[in-house]
Amino acid sequence: MEVLIRPDAFFSRIFAGEVSLKVPGLIAIVGAIVTAISAYVISGPTVKLISGAAGSSASGAMGLIGAFGAIGGFFAFLIGYWIIIAGIFHVISVIFKGKGSFHRTLTAGGYGLIPIIIGGIISALLALYYIPLVKVPVISSFSDPTAVTRAIAQLYADPAMREFTQISGIISIIFLIWSANIWIFGIKHARELSIRNAVITVGIPVVLLIVYIVVTTVFGVGIPGAA
Repeated sequence: MEVLIRPDAFFSRIFAGEVSLKVPGLIAIVGAIVTAISAYVISGPTVKLISGAAGSSASGAMGLIGAFGAIGGFFAFLIGYWIIIAGIFHVISVIFKGKGSFHRTLTAGGYGLIPIIIGGIISALLALYYIPLVKVPVISSFSDPTAVTRAIAQLYADPAMREFTQISGIISIIFLIWSANIWIFGIKHARELSIRNAVITVGIPVVLLIVYIVVTTVFGVGIPGAA
């Protein structure tokens, strides 16, 4: 696809005429679905841990926890990675006297999500391999908060969980940088900025997000919507 290999030429053509949110919106929805599936798989060990303490009578409710995790992942990606990030780009570009509507910024933001979605699919496939290898600690009830806290710590310290979190974090950063490259040219044309100002506009939130991914990866906790 042209947007992946020649984003400058792609956005120059796209923003030369009337823009539509149909394709960017569809891209964002696909990313949200991938994130929902990944969130459902990753929540498996936590659901299993809670289910052991809650007993068989609560097994039906445990299924809902996985479903809520998937729904949360869906909207976290749709709102966080598309609307909020595009909003941040739009606000920062105001400093550089950027022109063009938020509609155009959303368009650029949606197309820029494609690499993140590719990374998300790879992470979801890795989750299908690693998550079944995670050894879930057994707790009999929630009456002992210390035991519950210790079990959760053991869960996230599990070698398979740690390895998955670290690899997933690296993948997230690599594909986020690729998306940032697309966003730079998208924002340049959407808001009529110089390439320098577009780099600053996109670079600030992306660098902060990379720092967040590194921190959460070091501490062994994944983030919703990350690739």
